[in-house]
Amino acid sequence: MKQNISLIKRYLMYFKERFPLVGAFLYAGSLFYMSYFSANLFYVHLPVNFLKSAIGCIVIFLVLLHLRLFDEHKDYDRDIKAHPDRLLSKGIITLNDLKKLFIGVVLLEVMFSLYLGIDAFCVWVVIMVWSYLMYVEFFAPVYLNQRMGLYLISHQLIVPMIVIFGLAERTVMGLITIADIVFMFMLSIGAISATITYEISRKTWSSEQEHDCADSYTKTWGITKTIIVNQTCAFISSIIFIGIFHYDQSSPVFTFIALILFIQFLTAELLFYKNPSKKNSKKVELSGILFLLGIFINAGICMYI
Repeated sequence: MKQNISLIKRYLMYFKERFPLVGAFLYAGSLFYMSYFSANLFYVHLPVNFLKSAIGCIVIFLVLLHLRLFDEHKDYDRDIKAHPDRLLSKGIITLNDLKKLFIGVVLLEVMFSLYLGIDAFCVWVVIMVWSYLMYVEFFAPVYLNQRMGLYLISHQLIVPMIVIFGLAERTVMGLITIADIVFMFMLSIGAISATITYEISRKTWSSEQEHDCADSYTKTWGITKTIIVNQTCAFISSIIFIGIFHYDQSSPVFTFIALILFIQFLTAELLFYKNPSKKNSKKVELSGILFLLGIFINAGICMYI
């Protein structure tokens, strides 16, 4: 079958199955521009440049893609058993095909990051190094895979690096103040908490969704612990962004939106706790997506205006 399908078409099929372009752009764009516009609160910041910001957003989109491609190589032996129906497992697309795509993606990241300036490029180098460490599972795969919480945090630490990448486009890193560093730290905690919330949401499963090769949080932690951890992350993210809105003396509308986003997510998880069905599991995942994108878009608009 592979011989009858062009490489471009196979890539498009792969994106549809494993890397939905619209969803990836929404996540990359909301996270990047939230960070980019947040530079308005720095003591010294550069004016908005929408052309350069678009290039920065593309870099983050490509980073998400190279992370997915790393995962495909890292998890291949397990995935062909756990997910025999996937294109990669069937051989319709191969690891060699994905390796070619990976090389092209990284070359584009290098060129675009260099164009954005030395500060942005240096942050990208750190992102790339961390990506590789994630790929080799920090040279301790057995230890890390036995500790799901540590695994989750170690892989999500790339989010603050992306936040700093967005900030680096509009700041002179050599001129940042102590107050700027504190703000950068809080923004990073808010962002990583929101992203962890979605990561846990998409693997909050009912008993009928679990299987022998499942790596869901509900299988490892149980439903109660999973919901408590997830709501704690959502609460931390919400409180931090509400605090930022207050510091910026923004309209209370942004605080109201953040509260609504948190309440809808809490409601979905409580429904799942009461009735842990597949239908309610999907509601948790959807509400997690809404919370993640909503919190970033809400903050990005607030910082821009």
